[in-house]
Amino acid sequence: MMGYGPGSLFRRMWPAVVAVATLPASVLGFGLVTTPAAGADTVSMLASTAPPSPPSSTPAPPAPPTLLRATTVTSTSVTLTWTAAVPGCCAITNYTIMYPEAFSDVIPTTTVGNVTTATITISPTRQYQIRVAARDSVGHTSPWSNQIIVVAPATDDGPDTVPPGSPTSLTNRNGTLYWSAASDNVGVTGYQVYRYDGWYTSTLLGTATSTTYQLPPSATTGPGPRIQFYVRARDAAGNLSAASNTVDATSSTPPADLPPTAPRDLSVSRITSTSATLTWTAAEPGCCDITGYTISYFPAFHDLGETARVGNVTTATITLKPATQYRVIVQASDSGGHGSPSSDPLTIVTPATDTGPDTVPPGAPGTLTVSDVTTASATLNWTPATDNVGVTGYQVYRWDGSFNSTLVATVPGTSHTLSLAPSVPNRYYVRARDAAGNVSIATNEVRVDPPTGPTTSPPGPTCAVTYQKQAEWPGGFVTNVTIGNTATTTVDGWTLAFTFPGDQRITTLWSATYTQSGSAVTIRNAGWNGTIAAGASVSFGFQGTWSGSNASPTAFSLNGAPCR
Repeated sequence: MMGYGPGSLFRRMWPAVVAVATLPASVLGFGLVTTPAAGADTVSMLASTAPPSPPSSTPAPPAPPTLLRATTVTSTSVTLTWTAAVPGCCAITNYTIMYPEAFSDVIPTTTVGNVTTATITISPTRQYQIRVAARDSVGHTSPWSNQIIVVAPATDDGPDTVPPGSPTSLTNRNGTLYWSAASDNVGVTGYQVYRYDGWYTSTLLGTATSTTYQLPPSATTGPGPRIQFYVRARDAAGNLSAASNTVDATSSTPPADLPPTAPRDLSVSRITSTSATLTWTAAEPGCCDITGYTISYFPAFHDLGETARVGNVTTATITLKPATQYRVIVQASDSGGHGSPSSDPLTIVTPATDTGPDTVPPGAPGTLTVSDVTTASATLNWTPATDNVGVTGYQVYRWDGSFNSTLVATVPGTSHTLSLAPSVPNRYYVRARDAAGNVSIATNEVRVDPPTGPTTSPPGPTCAVTYQKQAEWPGGFVTNVTIGNTATTTVDGWTLAFTFPGDQRITTLWSATYTQSGSAVTIRNAGWNGTIAAGASVSFGFQGTWSGSNASPTAFSLNGAPCR
């Protein structure tokens, strides 16, 4: 492995009359790398630059290198690997690595030989945007590879060398910045708010411990073609995240019908057999001031729930029943009568009693499955639950799909054989029970459909998914995913769904778009790769964080159909 320092530096003249090309801030990202500004309030950032233009005449230049990724990131270096470019007319002789810092017009480059790995020098807590281009023996240069974003940790020693994830959804509402909280393997301790002059200078305006910041009037004026703001998260070890999106200094009044955002981070701070005290992060106002919140709570496997209306607060206590599971959501409302989207749901279960030696319900049993289905019987299987004292048994319930649950068996083990009847709804779930009468949160529901006649094998999967970890380190990882179309027809527009088995969170994704709710992830094609011809494939990649487990997903579906 060879190490490389800066090979050359160049700086764009401002204002630029002609720009070679722009380097989109939203371009495919990845990585972890940044440098704490040693005593400085000013950092440099992303430079817009362009891939070298291949000659318009033949012979052909090389194709761009692909699958650029960082395999090792320290506070002072990053090791890169890529897939070699395919030569055009002539043999490839070397590669150029470009690695500008975010919000900077200084663009360092270094040249390496005909290799597919290199180590470059970087600085702690700095954010870099890295790409690679190939060059051949007659001087033709390829287009740039995919871009990766790398943020260096503050240090390589100590208990925490993992930068936080980026703050998201930054907005400027009449001079107040709002953003969504960042995640961290240990914990975010605050946020740094920066002013960017549109040229090459970023100035630290201030810090915040919440997800809002009031801009001082002086921050919105001054030299520069376009004043913008961005935010970086910070943890106790001094690690900084990659920057959030940027917003302009000029804010606009929200539309008159803009509702509040959804409340976040709904959790329970205290629970008894008859009550639960809830807390949440306040919703962000839209057009109008927030006036209150509505708490809705539904017993599990029941279609009737209750609601409680509270004022403009972020904590409240609701009345519940003993040994009962509830699904809880919170919505904000404002002075204009607008309601926000619901918070993410919270599932809780109350203990059977508040006295005695055991007031802690068991954990939920593992995934409920069904096997050995015949016209008259089927076997339910699940993995054991845990309890602070000990699980004494499992209660098996049949659910009618609306609001009635019937206890059909109590068993000591982790399986039960059912007797099926065609006229009875065959939907089931299981709860663990301890000696004090506490019950767990229910398993997933399964539906058992007895065979009614001759069956034919379902068609095989028409897609194949490869989930390959490119790099992994304590608290972070990078993965490449390839979707293969094994059908005989073209896929026109695709959506891939999967569930992380651990606590992974995607922080940056390229060559597609994504949403994540809890462990459930939905990936949708980018504008340019939505078509997958029969026998062809597409790839995308992402960087994420993890703490407890980084196990790979095992089940994927493409446009609702399972893949192998």
